[in-house]
Amino acid sequence: MDTLPPQTPLETLLKAAMDGTLPIKAFMQAFVASEVLLLTGSLVTPDGSGFDPLLFDKQGVLHVAVFTDMARVGFHAQQAPHTLRWPMLDVLRRVPGGYGVVVNPGTPLGFEISPPGIGELLKDFS
Repeated sequence: MDTLPPQTPLETLLKAAMDGTLPIKAFMQAFVASEVLLLTGSLVTPDGSGFDPLLFDKQGVLHVAVFTDMARVGFHAQQAPHTLRWPMLDVLRRVPGGYGVVVNPGTPLGFEISPPGIGELLKDFS
């Protein structure tokens, strides 16, 4: 299990939100405004083709994996060796309908956003 302390200001905010010392809404506002890392199985061309994101199946719902820092990627780099840095708001806008997002999968400093949750975030923050 990854016990790495927060590596970025965003991760410090996430830890505070998980510890209950920062309101979730305040964290989500910072999260949506931040850049995240996505892993892809193939090189992505400037027009966006070739994007093959790392996906996780959570109870039958596919979730796109995003990471808050390269230090959180770990063994997932073997499955999807290429990295993209994208604004989280753009990620949310591009997640296909019916998909969720999993942040820092396999680490204690992570969480999931359900497909309806993505819609709520877009409504609240874009």
